Amino acid sequence: MKKIILIFSFIFALHSGCISQIDYPRYQKDSLGQTVVMMTIAQAQWLDNNTDLLSLFKKLDDQILDYDSICIKVLNDKDAVIVKQTIQIQDLKESSQIKSLQILNLQTTITNNELKASSLEKELLNKNAEIAIHVKQVKKTKRKAMLGGALSGLTIIGLILAIIAIK
Repeated sequence: MKKIILIFSFIFALHSGCISQIDYPRYQKDSLGQTVVMMTIAQAQWLDNNTDLLSLFKKLDDQILDYDSICIKVLNDKDAVIVKQTIQIQDLKESSQIKSLQILNLQTTITNNELKASSLEKELLNKNAEIAIHVKQVKKTKRKAMLGGALSGLTIIGLILAIIAIK
């Protein structure tokens, strides 16, 4: 990779106007017979900057991979939370329906109890009226019995007195 960048750098440097009267970069052999590359200071700085950028891009690539893995983890966590909340929402809806049915049942029970209470009140009023009628009849019968007993007693006393008076 570095070789490719160096080649492109050299080509770019050749075409960018950093060329002085002698064409740089150029290859030469030194006194030991080794091949050396000769270039201008501007070309060397440009190469140095590009190699610094290369290392920064590698770090950025590593960070982006870490960021991607974090994003994937967050998305998976989000999906898990959504599933849990969906289940909780369904449970709450079922609970709400059950409570609505219970409320309906309780309202029906209250209505039935109110009907029973009004029926019992009517029955109680009827019984009280019936008792009042019986009490009147009992009083009337007592009065008649007392009156009949008093008349019978007076008649018996009158007969006894009449028998005594005749004798």
